[in-house]
Amino acid sequence: MVSLRNYFTMAMVICMIFCMFQFSGVASELLNDYGKNPYAENLEELPGRDDAFSGGQSSTRGQGRILYIGAERSPAADVAQNWAAYRKGDIWCCSSVQEYKDLEEAGGQIEFDLAVIDSDSLDWGLADLTGCLKDLAQTGTDLIFANLPDVSVIEENKELQQFLGISGIREQSASAVGVYLYGGFLLGGETIYRSEEKEIHEKKQDMELEFPWYELAAGTVTYMTGIMEDKEDYLDYPPVIWRNRLESSFVFAVNGDYMEGVSGLGLLSAMSAKVKEYEIYPVVNAQNLMILNYPGLAEENETEMRRRYNRSSRNVFRDVMWPDIVTAYEKSNLGLSAMMAPQYDYKDTNLPEQETLALYMKLLNERNAEAGLSGLCMSDGGLEERLEEDEAFFREGLPDYRFTSFYAAGLPEEEIRSALGKGMLTDVRTVVEDDRGDSEIIGYLSDQVTRQVALSDGLRYTYRQDFQNKCAETALGYSSVWVDAAEIIYPEDDGAETWREVSKNLAGDLSENWKELRAFSRTTVSECDGRIRNFLSMEYQVRKEGDQIFLESDNGGETAWFIFRMNTDFDVSIEGGRLEELEEGIYLIETQKEKVTLTLSEGDSNDIFR
Repeated sequence: MVSLRNYFTMAMVICMIFCMFQFSGVASELLNDYGKNPYAENLEELPGRDDAFSGGQSSTRGQGRILYIGAERSPAADVAQNWAAYRKGDIWCCSSVQEYKDLEEAGGQIEFDLAVIDSDSLDWGLADLTGCLKDLAQTGTDLIFANLPDVSVIEENKELQQFLGISGIREQSASAVGVYLYGGFLLGGETIYRSEEKEIHEKKQDMELEFPWYELAAGTVTYMTGIMEDKEDYLDYPPVIWRNRLESSFVFAVNGDYMEGVSGLGLLSAMSAKVKEYEIYPVVNAQNLMILNYPGLAEENETEMRRRYNRSSRNVFRDVMWPDIVTAYEKSNLGLSAMMAPQYDYKDTNLPEQETLALYMKLLNERNAEAGLSGLCMSDGGLEERLEEDEAFFREGLPDYRFTSFYAAGLPEEEIRSALGKGMLTDVRTVVEDDRGDSEIIGYLSDQVTRQVALSDGLRYTYRQDFQNKCAETALGYSSVWVDAAEIIYPEDDGAETWREVSKNLAGDLSENWKELRAFSRTTVSECDGRIRNFLSMEYQVRKEGDQIFLESDNGGETAWFIFRMNTDFDVSIEGGRLEELEEGIYLIETQKEKVTLTLSEGDSNDIFR
């Protein structure tokens, strides 16, 4: 039997616990200041397009001299020019070998660090083409063949075969079943792009698997190969990316289309690092997870939602999608941004609801996530007209909130530029765009507004996307994953596939495929914008004296990040910054002062990482 005293004590304890829970809930509500956007700033006070580094053939500030030989407009030209800009390098572009010869005669002997060759656009019928490239290599310039001439050209040109490190041609065209990426080349480590499980293989396999099978000469180094069905020894796989060592330089070859788009940025960065004792270059350091067109604030596609989920679209957003989004976010190292779509269909009678808006603003703020705005519309009508309708809605529920990020949703850039700086988009500082396949994945859309590209589909993460992600991380320390909620609310298939089916690998993919990249920062879209601006405007200098490397960055006093890669085995200490190892011989530098000193301690000093 419980005494009156004990009963009273228990009642007091229960009452205290109840009050504590109640107080914590009230405190959380009071401290959740979701009505203001911490990223809203005066755009005129932020670094803009005019502040971005601009190198050129006459620049004395550039980090390295790059030569491009090939068509003026081609995927290889796009990669070479954007890579040079991101690396703060100077680039000379020649449409032919003859133009390069003219450049030499006009300007004297220019010492280039590397040359990117667009073989597809060169006339290999010219008798002196191979000889001219060999002369260029003899000056100490490393050559990178962004693609290879047709196999018939290589077969007939023994001099070119020797130059590329090819000893023979086993097959004119081989069909691989997967791709093997060696470790120590791109960030993210060794990767096998193949699955023995048929279902996974069919969903993820989109790598280029048809290419000539070249046999390589002694002294070459292979970085990526095709995987053959009937071969167990990876040394007997057809090479896709390799390097040949000449007397004064190196020649890299890419067998296929892997040098195109964002992939080319990472490959150039990896190749450049492999031919030097060490290399330091700037990166953005930002990893984003963007939920596009989420949440929808009005009822949408009710009949289909009832058929698939037996509930309304608002309940699908809240009860079905949100828990999985939170799980994926918490298991990953990517920052979270939700690009809201007030309405998908502006012509129906369903209007957005203030209660739904308040709910998601609280939920997002609790997880330090950002609420952005989407330009999606599944009905007729101009962007500015829709934004006026959205503004009236948001001003009622969020009178002090200023949106700073906008998802383009496939809208023409001209239409977006016209709307920037007005109404709802007055304070927008960055625009998220879909991947167009080129290599300019960060930059300026207007004088004061940046653009950043969403690179990876979180719901349909393929092998090619993983390869591209490794390349983007290698070149820029940048990653951007999207999940499009519109695909769930307005599915294109006529079956019964639901969010559960399409998202079942979301959390696992984000956790597994980014586990080697956790040293990079998780950022929201607007946080990423700040880092993009600082990255584009920054200038830096690197020099080595004895066992010390001196890095000096001009970044307006802001923190900057660099990749530091070594091809020799030294211990490293740092002054003026913070150093974190990404992989063996590869580090992320975070500056704390404008001048950073790296001190190398004696190790085996063998070229073990090349």
